[in-house]
Amino acid sequence: MATMDSEDHAPNSKLLLTDDAGLPGPKTTVKLGFLVKRKQLVNILLLGVGFMFSMGSYNTCAMASTVILSGIHDEYFSGTDTIGYTILCVVYGSTAVSFLMAPSVSAILGPKITMVTGAMFLLCYVTTFLRPLTETLYLGAVAQGIGQGLIWTVYGFMLSTNSSEKTIGRNTGIFWCLLQSSLVSGNLFYFFMLRGVDVLPEGSRIFIFVVLIVSAALGIVVLSLLRHPWTKPKKGNSHDLMAQSTIKSDHQGPLEAITAMMRLLFSRKMMLLLPTYIYVGLDLSFYINVYGTSLGYTGRFGELREALVGLNGVFLGVGQIVGGLLWAALGRFSQKRGRDPALIIGMLTHLLAYYLIFLNIPGNATLGHTNDAPYIGSSPSPALAMLCSALLGFGDAAWINQLCALLGTLFKEDCVSAFALFQFIQCATTSFAFFYSAYLTMLPHVIINVVFACVGAAGYCFVEWEAASETIRKSRRPNGIPETKTLLRESRSELPIYTDLYPTKTPILVVHRQQDFDVNPAQLTEFL
Repeated sequence: MATMDSEDHAPNSKLLLTDDAGLPGPKTTVKLGFLVKRKQLVNILLLGVGFMFSMGSYNTCAMASTVILSGIHDEYFSGTDTIGYTILCVVYGSTAVSFLMAPSVSAILGPKITMVTGAMFLLCYVTTFLRPLTETLYLGAVAQGIGQGLIWTVYGFMLSTNSSEKTIGRNTGIFWCLLQSSLVSGNLFYFFMLRGVDVLPEGSRIFIFVVLIVSAALGIVVLSLLRHPWTKPKKGNSHDLMAQSTIKSDHQGPLEAITAMMRLLFSRKMMLLLPTYIYVGLDLSFYINVYGTSLGYTGRFGELREALVGLNGVFLGVGQIVGGLLWAALGRFSQKRGRDPALIIGMLTHLLAYYLIFLNIPGNATLGHTNDAPYIGSSPSPALAMLCSALLGFGDAAWINQLCALLGTLFKEDCVSAFALFQFIQCATTSFAFFYSAYLTMLPHVIINVVFACVGAAGYCFVEWEAASETIRKSRRPNGIPETKTLLRESRSELPIYTDLYPTKTPILVVHRQQDFDVNPAQLTEFL
């Protein structure tokens, strides 16, 4: 009798049976598991590198957009102190709408083409900053929103289909580290370009955005190399190994996709996670632009103020990478012991960051240039400001990593709709946050974020604990014996034994013929 760890299988893969009549044997099965596992890891790496180039160029652009646009005044365009907030409001508003349609588009075009198309839209947005015009900036913002909705929806699909319950934490961490490494490189480049410069010259601006455009184009190329774990098997090859170890390849139609999203929206688990989604959206608006803008508008930083916008992104990225590596390393521990401790650590990290930001940054720095003193000392501390950036990044890695891992586990059978709903609520909240950012000082921002951080963490923990309790309850009978569904064919002929350990997990028992083993259902259950 040959056994194989279920982690070697793709999610929902079919049971591979062997006999003496030519079906694959145990050695072939082990080789198959290795190939599938390797293919899944390659997809995760390609996904991370592709996002590193595509989303990295956008993130660098978004973090500095308000400060950059406010300094442009010529015959074609005259920026204001808050125009960046308005443009990002349009970006995330259109992203939220895009998430409603993205599952349908993915169903029609397929995941790979959908992701590449989305990356092309991202390229359009970055291009508009070469020669800023009011009309093209807003059109580019809409294109950016559509592109984000497409690629982030398929990201959820790719993450779930290339992960098992044991590897989803690790894979999320790997992807997150690759994505956030672009924050370090992109913003470090921006920092050196603006170090000692009070106003960004036109030539430097053009050079910066040419580099970002090249980065976005490379992202398109890398994402086009994604391999398809969902490819349908060729007809007539009933024993094709890859066919039996790939996920279900039938995509939902547009109407089915929208119906599935609406059904998930009103489910109990989704409603409990709603405050968590809202907080992640608020956090995104704060670290992607509001905090960096307040650094650039704080006059008491002197000549460092423009450069600190880029350096903020560097330390934010470092925090994201450290957090991603930590949660990836602890993926198996979280899978066994629960994900709630990691999320609580992320919440506490953010609460500390908000408190320090409130003390170190002038309250009205979010709305325009100011020379006001902070609440502590006569001048703000650049070192403390960068520490807060790192804390924001580290905490955000915990929130996103654990939330994506939970969604990938709870909604594995409907992952596209689940991730689309999450991203829709997150981006709708981010859009609204950028709308009110043009009117609120730092203190209201901090209060709103702190309240939703606490409520969101409570909702997440409740769902996590409830899911863990349900798993334990289903896995045990009243007498404490593990519950295992076992279906045996009673015939003594050359028929295989069928087992089904979990409703959605791959059976791990592989046998040759039933008469080769003296097995009865009770013994088999005890063995498993």
